[in-house]
Amino acid sequence: MINVEAVWWRIEAFTHYQVVAGEMAVRGRVQAVLNDPEPYVTIRNLSTTPMLPGAPRLQAIGEGVLSKLQVGALRTHDVEPPPPDQTMEMSRRFVFFQGTQFSIKGAVEFPAAADPRMHRDMLFKAKFFPVLDASLTVVGVDAPPLLWPLAYVNRDLVVGLYLG
Repeated sequence: MINVEAVWWRIEAFTHYQVVAGEMAVRGRVQAVLNDPEPYVTIRNLSTTPMLPGAPRLQAIGEGVLSKLQVGALRTHDVEPPPPDQTMEMSRRFVFFQGTQFSIKGAVEFPAAADPRMHRDMLFKAKFFPVLDASLTVVGVDAPPLLWPLAYVNRDLVVGLYLG
């Protein structure tokens, strides 16, 4: 067995009422860590930005644990290179993801040869799926949307998913 050293990725994670920023340990690919069966991720050097009144503002916390069940979307600050085996041509579709406390507009990619009737099932195969050029809006918060080049969105928080 190969022992792969963890790399610490700078991330931001949107929970129901705050954005948690910090560093997450990743062995392999970010999406694989989010989709593995472990229910928690460890974050170090974290801070929080409240999105709703009463949410805590934390700064310079050494370590914390986030439940993946409560993460609506997560982004990395650095762009992960494409997997080495990804050689197929991809096509993009508009997506609007509606959750109970947030929504995300952006684009999702599929292999160009994939049947569009299968796109929803392809997205829902993984708990967290990637949305490009994501615009995350928090319901009930009078603030501009969070604009993330790539967000991994938690399909378990879906109220509605619309593909254009």
